[in-house]
Amino acid sequence: MKKFHLKNSMSILAGISAAALLTAILSGCNEKKNNAALSEVTDFSGHIASEVNVGYVDVTGSGKLTDTIGLARDKGFFKEEFDKIGVKINLIPMTGAGPAINEALASGDLDIGTLGDVPAVLGKASGIDTKIISFSDFAGGASLIAGKGTTYTSIADLKGKQIATQRGAFMHRTLAYLLEEAGLTFKDIEFVHANAQTAAEMLVTGNVDAAVVGGVTLARLYEQGFNIVADYRTSSQYRNAGVQIARTQYIKENPDIIKAFEVALARARLYAKENKNALLEQWTSTGESASSYEYLYPGHDNYPRLRSAPDLIANYNDVLKFLLDNDLIQQSKKFSITDWIDGRFYEYALAEVGE
Repeated sequence: MKKFHLKNSMSILAGISAAALLTAILSGCNEKKNNAALSEVTDFSGHIASEVNVGYVDVTGSGKLTDTIGLARDKGFFKEEFDKIGVKINLIPMTGAGPAINEALASGDLDIGTLGDVPAVLGKASGIDTKIISFSDFAGGASLIAGKGTTYTSIADLKGKQIATQRGAFMHRTLAYLLEEAGLTFKDIEFVHANAQTAAEMLVTGNVDAAVVGGVTLARLYEQGFNIVADYRTSSQYRNAGVQIARTQYIKENPDIIKAFEVALARARLYAKENKNALLEQWTSTGESASSYEYLYPGHDNYPRLRSAPDLIANYNDVLKFLLDNDLIQQSKKFSITDWIDGRFYEYALAEVGE
């Protein structure tokens, strides 16, 4: 990938503490050997915490849970698994998306966070001591949307225009890819930093020319007839692969809490796989429309993979390269993606449900 010459790179990512270089050293890695190492089962018993705080991205500020975590809550899987060990789970909406989850993990206000690939890597690079405890999948992504009635057909048509998205989130990387494909850089647009909900509001009110958003926000704009200039469903580069991460010290002190969390997710995943409309029903139970779900997830497959896989690792290597190429992380510190993964818990959970 070419290097993006971002206009004032550090100011574009102001507020993001990104103090480390991330290096992809997976070339030649033996996946079988890696999985074997990650799958070594140790004693998962014991905890010192009485509660676990889990943060999730809440782009609309509504606190709704439309995904597998919501399914695990509403089908009682979380309650059942955590009742077994006498622990309370608190699901906490984070309207600041991935960066806000990173801040809360760093301060200890959250124990587990579920977030997108770019903020997860930035958080790790900034020194937040976490481990990946499971992976989501490529079901979601971000699209470039312009106002109703506009005739833009590509980002090249938006040269010199205002485009809003959230710095340090996966939407930011999507915007960078779109610019690169058109032979443009951030110097060719007016970048407006805003979280997904704010970016959408600015688009609706005409305060920006376009926005890069995903998920519920994207679905709502699509249904309202806004112009989708670049659709994430057409390119793997516009998709993101999220993760569940936990504070390393919390994992050490509370292994059976992490195990309970992963088992509940695995149960929800299996339920969604076996019941094709489960996540559609979860989506509509929050007040969202069935048609918006069908637009975003036509395969009804927006459940997490949990287990690591070569394509997921490759995606994280791409994230590392993107951040490195654009000087968005420093080169003084390095870490390995494989060393970041603690696969014991998802391996146990998937085995527990028979996968």
